[in-house]
Amino acid sequence: MTSFSFLNSVNAALFLVWQEVLIFAPLVIIGLLVFVLGLVVAKGLGGLVEKLLMVVKLDSFLSKTGVRTYFDKAGVQLNSARFFGELVRWFIILAFLMATTDILRLDAVTQAIRDILAYFPNVVVATLVMVMTLVFANFLQRVVKGAVAGADIKGGSFVSTFVKWTVSIFGLLIALHQLEIAVDIINILFTGLVAMMAIAGGVSFGLGGKDFAHDLVEKLRKDVEER
Repeated sequence: MTSFSFLNSVNAALFLVWQEVLIFAPLVIIGLLVFVLGLVVAKGLGGLVEKLLMVVKLDSFLSKTGVRTYFDKAGVQLNSARFFGELVRWFIILAFLMATTDILRLDAVTQAIRDILAYFPNVVVATLVMVMTLVFANFLQRVVKGAVAGADIKGGSFVSTFVKWTVSIFGLLIALHQLEIAVDIINILFTGLVAMMAIAGGVSFGLGGKDFAHDLVEKLRKDVEER
């Protein structure tokens, strides 16, 4: 009698396991099909984005604006088309992977992937902010240097370099804040940087920029006398 009860228990347990396998097996197959489809779509769209950016010659534009020099100094080869193409590809892969884990009812994994996908826009925005900052910083450097040189005033290189690095550092802090990297520390650094720039600007202008100030005052005085 005891042996019979034991066999019934084993049979019941095996039957339950078999039922779970029959229920879960189709989910695994569907999940794998969804993920494979995601790999195909990701490869296609990622390649499309990369080719489009190569057609518009984004790297050439960044080189003309002086952004490439930052990457060259860091020993990094600039390939913006590849970067954004890979970004799109991995975003799609993670999106389909999240759909797969959701089908398989892996709630913890699904939530983790959802959090990663929610962070992707921050990476894109931070990258665009940094690129636009470097472009604007180089453009502003040329404008300031040209304006000072056109006014026949010394110190143009000093002023233009100061403006360039001020804008670049501010852009870097904004990008780090967008990435939510040590937000409190970034806020403190941002406030400290403003104060430091004000003090450093006054001191450097008083010391290194005294010739520039002298020339500027002299030019203004001559213009007033001529009028």
